[in-house]
Amino acid sequence: MRVKILIQLVLFIFFLITIFFFYFKYFSSDKNEVISTIPEENFKDFNQENNLIKDLDYLSTDKNGNKYLITSEYGEISSENSNIILMKNVKARIELFEKDTIYIKSLSAKYDTQNFETNFSQNVKLNYIDHEITSENLDLSFKESFVWVYTSVVYIDPYYKLFADKIEIDLLTKNSKIFMNNKKKVKIIRKTKWQ
Repeated sequence: MRVKILIQLVLFIFFLITIFFFYFKYFSSDKNEVISTIPEENFKDFNQENNLIKDLDYLSTDKNGNKYLITSEYGEISSENSNIILMKNVKARIELFEKDTIYIKSLSAKYDTQNFETNFSQNVKLNYIDHEITSENLDLSFKESFVWVYTSVVYIDPYYKLFADKIEIDLLTKNSKIFMNNKKKVKIIRKTKWQ
């Protein structure tokens, strides 16, 4: 009889532990919280006069396992908002959990350390597998997993070259929308014509 009660007690405790982990994994209110780490060595070249930081790295990871690494040759803390870092010669890597990696380069970017929103500008280049997008502006919302590419957009894949005014990309589904201003048509060229 005691063995039966002991087995029931063990099963009941196992059941409670399972419910506890299930709740915190799927129903916890801070599920979208993002953790950011800044290595202390990044502050070795910090200059108090102009808020300049050399060799800047930010690594952000959300609870879904998606990682976002942004690096720059140097960054400057905005005088208007201390959460904004103005970066130069920027590289970013987005590693979506159990999916492919996206790479972004630009001459400058504005990075918000609170919500991880990033506005890339000047000679922006996005690479994903065998797809490449170049533009003058790219806005990345890491929390929304969404990218907006605009101003002089050129998309190149193995078969086509496409010219547009704006592209919106959902990073999770990989669905995208392509837009032109003033009801113009998107210009598409087959590879054989521009190769």
